[in-house]
Amino acid sequence: MLTLYGHAGHTAANILKIRAALAEAGADYRYKVLDLAKGEQQSAEYLAINPHGKVPTLVDGAFALPESDAILWYVAEKFPQASMLPGDVQGRARVLQWCEFASSSLYTASYEIHIHTTSAEPANRSAFVLERARVALSRALGVLEKRLVGREYVAVDTFSIADFAVAAVVHMLRTRGQLDAAACPNVAAHAERIAARPAWQKALVATP
Repeated sequence: MLTLYGHAGHTAANILKIRAALAEAGADYRYKVLDLAKGEQQSAEYLAINPHGKVPTLVDGAFALPESDAILWYVAEKFPQASMLPGDVQGRARVLQWCEFASSSLYTASYEIHIHTTSAEPANRSAFVLERARVALSRALGVLEKRLVGREYVAVDTFSIADFAVAAVVHMLRTRGQLDAAACPNVAAHAERIAARPAWQKALVATP
């Protein structure tokens, strides 16, 4: 059985996209919660699995794989019957492009905004970093909005893991009040389409 190590916030973007992909594949797995506040991710047992001491990590037998996008890709490769990756090399490259876009452009900017408005102590917040992150997020959402004009899916003409990757970050943006749906109707519509998938619904409410 597969084991996915994560934290109690199982709908956090980097966890949600993987759990949705596992549900889409009908995979049998267990979700093992690490208490980050207690430092369980720095235990000797966990560091032997993931020396970086972060979550998520997927364990498949003797194979342990950190990094959420690598895990997402592995799940798609391991369960080809779920058809979460196209068969052609250009299509797969396009899927990887949008997975990376979600992580490097959307997620990073959102995280910086959250840090410098909410989670960091006021004395440690930077108005400069905050404004830079807001500009970056606005630009990234603009790129995504244009990409989704007339498109049902973000990467290729069929559903792929890139749709889970993007929708998971958009879910986070909504939760944090960082998305103006009226200004990004195509982004919002895509998120609704992905949210309607049974696998997404299962990932939101169920913890194996």
